[in-house]
Amino acid sequence: MFAPRWLAKLTIPVMVGAALTASTAIAAADSTDDAYLAKLKSLGFSWPSASDSDMIAMGHAVCADRMAGKTPDAIAADLHSSMSSKGFSFADMTGWVSAAESTYCPG
Repeated sequence: MFAPRWLAKLTIPVMVGAALTASTAIAAADSTDDAYLAKLKSLGFSWPSASDSDMIAMGHAVCADRMAGKTPDAIAADLHSSMSSKGFSFADMTGWVSAAESTYCPG
């Protein structure tokens, strides 16, 4: 059995270490997200700033589809079917998929 005093001495450094690690992960995620959004903007996509999180979620969804076995063209076709009414071409969607893959998908 551990003595309560020893456990208390261990808990504080562990909590501080976890907080520092979480802060680093959040900062890394923010810079990755910023890079992804910048790639999309360089491809000509635009959206309200309040929708950044939706755009990021769609990028992660591309990777989930890739890990599930979908091809980039199949994902682009799915995106195109819902985005063509907004004036986006299939080529636009392949660019989107490429941006998501290069930013978020494990290599």
